[in-house]
Amino acid sequence: MSQHNRTETPQEQLVKETYIFPKGILGFEELKSFELQQHDEVFSLFSAVEEHSVAFVTVNPFDFDPEYEFELSPESVEDLAVTDPSDVQVRCIVTLHEEIRHATANLLAPVVFNTHKKMGKQIVLQNTSYKTKHALWRNEDFLNKDGGI
Repeated sequence: MSQHNRTETPQEQLVKETYIFPKGILGFEELKSFELQQHDEVFSLFSAVEEHSVAFVTVNPFDFDPEYEFELSPESVEDLAVTDPSDVQVRCIVTLHEEIRHATANLLAPVVFNTHKKMGKQIVLQNTSYKTKHALWRNEDFLNKDGGI
């Protein structure tokens, strides 16, 4: 099975990477195969291979919160077959609202990928202050220098 499927777009070729999630993801435990495709420099699409209607917008949480951190449990390291930390990639599911400035990310339950082994797992962090609806942008990020939006 190919792990990279190329799709032609008008602007460029986008790479879809397929990952196996042996335990599925929260709420979709029956789905085991997901694709991750970068959409632009900020957002990526995370979608189920078996059920195309199950798709999420994701972001790299470190782009929005450079201090975001968590430690993978030994169980997660084993489930993901991680042998080299540089193979780990993290994405957080985004909730979009009518105005993009109100978008939030689920920092409490990141989706973790082993890019080398093409394995994935959504984990729920314990004993943390991270929330399921963490604002991606601060209000001042949208204010222009005159104080308007």
